[in-house]
Amino acid sequence: MVNKVVVKINGVEYTLMGEDTEDYLFSIANYVDKKVKEILTSNPKHNTTSSAVLTALTVTDEMFKLKRQMENIKKSTVIPNERLKEVEEKYKALYEEYKKLVEENSVLKESMNEIQQKEKENVEYFNKLKEEYDNKIKEYEALLRENAYLRERNEQAEVELKETKEMLNSMKEQLLESQIELVRLKKDLKDFKELQTKKRSV
Repeated sequence: MVNKVVVKINGVEYTLMGEDTEDYLFSIANYVDKKVKEILTSNPKHNTTSSAVLTALTVTDEMFKLKRQMENIKKSTVIPNERLKEVEEKYKALYEEYKKLVEENSVLKESMNEIQQKEKENVEYFNKLKEEYDNKIKEYEALLRENAYLRERNEQAEVELKETKEMLNSMKEQLLESQIELVRLKKDLKDFKELQTKKRSV
């Protein structure tokens, strides 16, 4: 099902169409609205075209940095398979959102004129994204700590296993010596009995 919504970016209305929910389409427009507004506020000399291009570059930069940070974190730790799958799925969903946002920016950058208002909604949405991002960082840190703990436990288990093997080998040697001694004692006992038997017969 294709959803169709009318959004305002810098006061100009645009029609967005996509299979995503209306809330998602509005959230994309709100995020772009905020980014363009930030660029125009920081430098009022920018026209709508240049501010649209800078907005696309800014969002793309955020996406690439987040992707690079994700990849660096993945390389620096060995995450258990189930947790790794969960993180990869979250990252994939986030990457798809950014990819769709970049595609929308490429369409919007040639037709943007004036972008204004809805500052409060965009700030709230940006804070929500930042909070989600911070939570993901905390989750990665927790995974790193968990992995370090598991690695330490594994090392301890290997030490204990080595000690157990050494103890078993020692016990095997002692058992072998005991078996040899038992055979010797049995032989001595047999020889003694044969000797006693010979003495009686004499």
